[in-house]
Amino acid sequence: MNFWALALLFLVFASKLSLAGMGVPSQLPGVLFQHGLHPYLNILLSFLFGVPLIFLMLRDRDRMEGLQRTYRSLLAILILMFFLETLFQYVFQVGSHGVYSWAAFLSTFWLILIFGVIVPVTVKPSDTLKFISTWAVNFVVVSLVLWLIRPDLTFKGGRFVGIFKHIPYMVTCASVGVIFTLGRFSQEKSSLRRLWFALGVVLSIFALLLTGTRSALAAVVMAFVLWILRTPTQSFGFRYFKYSAAVVLTASLFLFGGDLLDYSKDIATGKKALVERQAQDGVASRLEEVERGWEYFQTSPWLGQGLLSKFSGKDSLEVTSYNSFKDPHNIFVSAGVVGGWFFIIWTGIFVLMLLILSLKALVSSNTVMQIFGIYGVVQIPILIIYHWHLSLGGMADRFYWLVFGYLALKTGLKRPLEERSF
Repeated sequence: MNFWALALLFLVFASKLSLAGMGVPSQLPGVLFQHGLHPYLNILLSFLFGVPLIFLMLRDRDRMEGLQRTYRSLLAILILMFFLETLFQYVFQVGSHGVYSWAAFLSTFWLILIFGVIVPVTVKPSDTLKFISTWAVNFVVVSLVLWLIRPDLTFKGGRFVGIFKHIPYMVTCASVGVIFTLGRFSQEKSSLRRLWFALGVVLSIFALLLTGTRSALAAVVMAFVLWILRTPTQSFGFRYFKYSAAVVLTASLFLFGGDLLDYSKDIATGKKALVERQAQDGVASRLEEVERGWEYFQTSPWLGQGLLSKFSGKDSLEVTSYNSFKDPHNIFVSAGVVGGWFFIIWTGIFVLMLLILSLKALVSSNTVMQIFGIYGVVQIPILIIYHWHLSLGGMADRFYWLVFGYLALKTGLKRPLEERSF
């Protein structure tokens, strides 16, 4: 794998690590934030590592033909829409946020360009799968070891954060640790390495259980089912495992399906807690998010609030100024708040395209693309009930756009992407 792509993908994990257990200070202006890499430095490094990839790609411009034309067109429309929105806000809104608005636009543009376009057309899908799987499992293992040694550093509010700064990062790491490692398991022939991959999947699921994140757990369960259904049988042992797992799942649903459904409803509605997480009515809280976000959207339904709408609107924006009340957890309401009706319409078209691409990858004969398809299928519901991921500094944001790009790769090219290299 190209060094710059490797550094860029490793930064996705490294930028969210908390090194409090190593005595690293909590704050150091521009360098450290919450015992880890400062968001501003994270964004700067993302730019520095991304620039060489663009120059390398320009040496083989035919690589761009590897992306679906519809996908490229939608991204071009999105960038143009964000540019015009930022321009109108800069011209017509008086205040100190003009420079910040352009910075937000450039960072979102870079996120989409690098992770949604450049990396997918310059790095083999199999290399990306292996790299992300390896480091996700490594950080899951480190997090669990730290939990045994210093449990006081690995929990926040009764939920497992591991070695990361916040819960969402641990959830994302464990989720890709499960799904991407399943893909490596099905490709591996060595029994010893398969055992290691299986252990990595189990540990990632355990870490996810400790976070108490219901939607992510449901996603990895569905991913496991899809993986069993789509993975080709390569040996007697794997055939036995595959059909045994299918029989156990079928029997469990037949015998305990009703109880599992009732239990899931109780967890979703806050009647019961998941592991150590405090019971919460997830359905009611999501509806409140939609209602509050819709009211916020109606204050500017055509232009939207802009890419800075996730922040509190202080005169001097800081990394601590994030305001969840202005970040509605619904992708369509979130789109309305950010870019008005035009972004809502664009989002509807994009989600439909993403579903089609995910299903096409899922039924393809390429086992690597099947994993990207599985990730897309199980993450679409989570995308819809959360919000748009447009932050260059976010972990999930970068992984999502990376998967979007790989799902948009064409097949049947004169020179397949798997055969290209720098």
